[in-house]
Amino acid sequence: MSETTLKVDVTYSQLAVFLSSLQNPFNDWTSKHVDQGFAWRQGSVSFRTLIESGQHYIELVLTHGSVPILYEAIRVIEVPFDICDDGAIEIASIADTVRLSLPCGKYSLRCELLPLRSDGCGQVRLVFSGCQVAEFKIVRADKELVLEGELLKHAEAAMI
Repeated sequence: MSETTLKVDVTYSQLAVFLSSLQNPFNDWTSKHVDQGFAWRQGSVSFRTLIESGQHYIELVLTHGSVPILYEAIRVIEVPFDICDDGAIEIASIADTVRLSLPCGKYSLRCELLPLRSDGCGQVRLVFSGCQVAEFKIVRADKELVLEGELLKHAEAAMI
């Protein structure tokens, strides 16, 4: 297991994880995506953050085992995420991006949104767990999510 901490300046309540090779990496959000807290398509996922804008500290965990969910997590979402080619991914918002290289493979990507820090900055934990079959799951929902019916498991690319 490896861990690292990054900082990303979030805008529009959107934290994205995507393959660097994508031409239009951000996703177009529908009202259903907003309600469920994420917009996903192959190679790109955007998570709705707890605050609209500001600095976010991102703890990145890479593992092939299981990692318990943090007790204090307010919102927890899991999605499949495949890393291919050169392993280049980005963790980004519209105004900021951090480039990383992770091992190629199939992952379950878990986003844990944590309470704000005492300085008002957001906190997020992204857990990449190597696995052959990953599912779409809202593991923990807060009052901001509206979960009615099936999860919407596809988004279109945003044309920015």
